[in-house]
Amino acid sequence: MPNDRTNHPLATDLDHLVEMVVKAVITVSQTRSVEEALMIRDELRRLPDDLTTEILNQVMLSLVKIDPDVCRWFILDVFLHNADPEGKADVAERLNLLFADLQSH
Repeated sequence: MPNDRTNHPLATDLDHLVEMVVKAVITVSQTRSVEEALMIRDELRRLPDDLTTEILNQVMLSLVKIDPDVCRWFILDVFLHNADPEGKADVAERLNLLFADLQSH
């Protein structure tokens, strides 16, 4: 089944946005500036929910390949900064599964 996203006229724009977010997160992660990282999170949250989810999923996939620690930091400590502990634990487990899957290949 073909990926509908690749045929979408905005796919290139989404890819560019994901790339920009990944670069910003990597840059901010070098100083671990939570304040700056929260600004990235807040900008992502201004998008419609479905777009935020799509971009965040792609950012996670990119970051986990580049630096799993940065991925974990941004998703758990920054993006889910005020989330309830159960929600964070669920996402942490999903990240662990993603990390394990990528390492097995």
